[in-house]
Amino acid sequence: MAQERTFRVQSKVVQVPVVVTDKEGRNIDGLMARDFAVLDNRVPQRITLDDFAGGLPPISLVVAVQCSKTSELALADVHRIGAMIQPLVTGQRGEVAVVGFDRDIHWLEDFTHNEDRIHNAIQSLGIGSNTGARIFDTISEAAGRMRDRQGRKILLLISQSNDSGSHIKLNEAIDTVEREGIEVFAAHYSSYAMSWISRSEDFPDKPTLDQMFFTEVARIGRTNHVKALALATGGADYSFARQQGIDKAIGELGSEVHSQYILSFPQHEDTPGMHQIDVSIPERGDLRIRARHGYWVDRP
Repeated sequence: MAQERTFRVQSKVVQVPVVVTDKEGRNIDGLMARDFAVLDNRVPQRITLDDFAGGLPPISLVVAVQCSKTSELALADVHRIGAMIQPLVTGQRGEVAVVGFDRDIHWLEDFTHNEDRIHNAIQSLGIGSNTGARIFDTISEAAGRMRDRQGRKILLLISQSNDSGSHIKLNEAIDTVEREGIEVFAAHYSSYAMSWISRSEDFPDKPTLDQMFFTEVARIGRTNHVKALALATGGADYSFARQQGIDKAIGELGSEVHSQYILSFPQHEDTPGMHQIDVSIPERGDLRIRARHGYWVDRP
């Protein structure tokens, strides 16, 4: 008698971290999956909601720090945040990688949950010999390292507000993190030496997506690249000018990451290309929602 064979098909899942606040910016707790409405290319989706009781997915965090000549004062403050990353952001189950960049990109630590290694990697960040800030190229490399990782993917970018010297452009960097489902959070600082301004051709039109949203991203991207990246991925941008500022930014990042609602639904692989995500709470129009705005489906 022939033995029956069982075939299982595993569909990919789109994760949508969502921040819900009131008009004063206070986090709203206690919402259920039924409170949310999620559209994928304007088609309603049946969603699930991960919570602490069911076990939230672990976090893969890349800490990317600008180390150019103009970063010396900021880097002195950044050196002291190594011990804050695991307890406030990733927890024991998450893992952290550390990369420094200027005109060159240097990976100082691959993904680890060892707190000492995380701390030592951040402590070892040194001032480079040039003034470049290859933000977009660094983001592209980070996305590549996170491609096969499971759970939530977060990139913390500590840098000036604009890229200088990357081989790819802003729209390509946004496409890269959207493909991998990465949330970008930024802690940016100003420098008297920062004078590079993005060109309009760095952000071409994307007519297949919501025009108002990407018009806003493009507008911000002309003056602040890291804020545009955060906006496009549902993350946040924090500015700082002194040690208390970077400490506060890490604390706010940890608070936000652990107060997010993690919605998920099956990825629609039969329609390749960019998909627009819209998240709402129909019965609570007074609440404010921040979430990623799209995801990619690659062609077979």
